[in-house]
Amino acid sequence: MTDKNGKHPGIQLDINAVKLADITGDLTPIAEGAGKTLGAVPTLLHRLCLLIFGDWYTDRICRDMKKRAQAEHDCEAIRQGALTLFSGQNATEAPPSIATPAQAARRHLEETGTQNLIACAAEAARILENPPPPASLSDENAPSSQTSRLSETFVNRWKNEAQFVSEHQLRHLWGAILAREITAPGSVSLKTLERLKVVSREDAEAFTVLCDYVLDNDCYLAPTVFARSPDSRIQSRTRYPLKRLDVLDDLGFIHAPSAIALNERRIVPENGTIWLDYGPFTFCLKSGKDILLSMNLLKPAGKEICRIIRQISLKKAERLAHLMLACDEFRETHAIAIYGKTGKKQPDGLQELALKTVIDRETVLSPAGDEPPA
Repeated sequence: MTDKNGKHPGIQLDINAVKLADITGDLTPIAEGAGKTLGAVPTLLHRLCLLIFGDWYTDRICRDMKKRAQAEHDCEAIRQGALTLFSGQNATEAPPSIATPAQAARRHLEETGTQNLIACAAEAARILENPPPPASLSDENAPSSQTSRLSETFVNRWKNEAQFVSEHQLRHLWGAILAREITAPGSVSLKTLERLKVVSREDAEAFTVLCDYVLDNDCYLAPTVFARSPDSRIQSRTRYPLKRLDVLDDLGFIHAPSAIALNERRIVPENGTIWLDYGPFTFCLKSGKDILLSMNLLKPAGKEICRIIRQISLKKAERLAHLMLACDEFRETHAIAIYGKTGKKQPDGLQELALKTVIDRETVLSPAGDEPPA
């Protein structure tokens, strides 16, 4: 909202040096580049700030440029003796303005919100500068064509919620959401955006870990298996630990394991071979019969977020394959071959694959701590 002069009252931001909890962003090149050449500007961050703040951002850059030019002119005039630093007894100082507690609190909230928005935009800029390779995106999740346009409604809703995000983990999440929507408009629904506003740092961390176990983009290997005993009682067995499953279910991201709904997916082999999609990789295993895989489904919002935030490495693929071989469903499977997607298409239109490694029951994996952070 602007006042009669077209300004945004109450918003205080030093565009030249924004101090954040996790980054120190010197935005002076933005102001300088706006008047010279965009080649000297962190272009993506500049464009994202224009997208988020609109005319106010442009006006503020122009005002800062004018102040800087005036200051340089005055300094040169003082050095040449054409201007006196102080005007003697005639110099008067404007009385300092004293803000009321309500005004000070409102200004603090507005400054904090602006800093949070810039921090989230900086995360989005980093992602856009280093996009994932095409092979890491499945065909159905590849960025859409230029016919789609970024929704102004989405941007406004994103701004409204991102201004309250102060933790680095969540800033990265909201930055990733914006980056994904810019590259592939329509990837994130407004309903999913609504759910994200109540996600805590602990929720985001738990869901990020869960995404390492997602297969075929819509289900995760069941961490807890339920079975009926001969006397018709239901027994449970934990295959691997995951945290906050009930919370993630309440958030609308997953279907948590439940003894009431025994979830299984029938995997039918093609010519004795089963293929399972795992992000930039594909699992291949031999089987002469159908496999009933214990799994739990992601909900629509969970599928959207998982596509955006999960970062799959070969080490993670090896560990998941090793875990699968330890499951009862794969007791007759001797090995799982892991293929990497090259990003190229074969003449028949299928994804070209390159063998990376083969995991069998004798394979010894390195400790989890040996893997560099994604």
